[in-house]
Amino acid sequence: MSQASIHHVHFDDVPAIQLNAGGYQAVIAHSVGSNMVELSRPADSLSFLRTPDNGETLRQKSQRYGLPPLFPPNRIIDGKFSTPYRDYVLPLNSSDGEHFMHGILHKRPWRIQSEKVLENGAAELVLVMEMGKDGEMYPYFPHEFTYELTYTLSEQGLHQQVRITNHSSEPMPLGVGFHTALRVPFHKDGREEDYRLAISVGEEWDLTPLFVSTGKLLPLDESDKALRGKGIAPTGKPYAKHFTSKAIERNGKPFYGAVLTDSARSLSLIYEVDPQYGHWTVWNDDGKSGFTCPEPQTWTNNAPNVPLPGELTGFQLLEPGAIWSAWTRLAAELV
Repeated sequence: MSQASIHHVHFDDVPAIQLNAGGYQAVIAHSVGSNMVELSRPADSLSFLRTPDNGETLRQKSQRYGLPPLFPPNRIIDGKFSTPYRDYVLPLNSSDGEHFMHGILHKRPWRIQSEKVLENGAAELVLVMEMGKDGEMYPYFPHEFTYELTYTLSEQGLHQQVRITNHSSEPMPLGVGFHTALRVPFHKDGREEDYRLAISVGEEWDLTPLFVSTGKLLPLDESDKALRGKGIAPTGKPYAKHFTSKAIERNGKPFYGAVLTDSARSLSLIYEVDPQYGHWTVWNDDGKSGFTCPEPQTWTNNAPNVPLPGELTGFQLLEPGAIWSAWTRLAAELV
């Protein structure tokens, strides 16, 4: 197997960084939201993420492709919420112009902090987003903070570490999530009908027409119970639901994450997540676009405004000087 390497490349007209290690290849568009636009095993004809056709599509619709970081994830109704410390009025950036959605970090350039091949043969890239008093978010989110993303590629797959530090003197609302657009099929000769998606879901959040939590939790319906077992068809018809997370058993151990399986090849993409991602949005657009999004989130949709304890909604405040960290992992495994 070839040695690990790191290359500065372009994804169409977008500056990016390519990592190669352990048979995997990852392309991270650090200049557009630290979006990992490609994760593949080229020699095995496997490409796991929905890759945009060009740079303009990435810039305009970054949340629909690859694996962009969302801060905070999903929608905050009317762009408003309050904590015991202050009221927040966020810019209305949703497609309908009425709500705050996904933040801005998935569209902005990130700084390269380091890039190196490690002694164990892995390739490591560390990207940083720094938001100080002169940062774009400060006028409406008056906290100085650093968001650090570390990508480590090896024969074990892609490991991603988030590290967020609150540099401000006031507790900072913290909501972290990822849009994860998985390609269906991920094998070049695969068939969508052979694929199944399993996820460590617990209960379903009842949602308003705007896809935010009402505060009511529902038991899984009969079809969605398969998410905790053999899996559901990830495509074919539209699907959009929101769940709490609850471990499932995998290889005799508790597992938090999603598993997308090509049953014809007995091959799975394993998307393991830190248990701190306590909620899932699962979405496939119209069901006919060749992808599914199992999206891990630390809080439920519109969490700051859901009238339930933070232990249920995931809403939390990061204390001054404190660091929050969590990980995810993507890897191909034979079933």
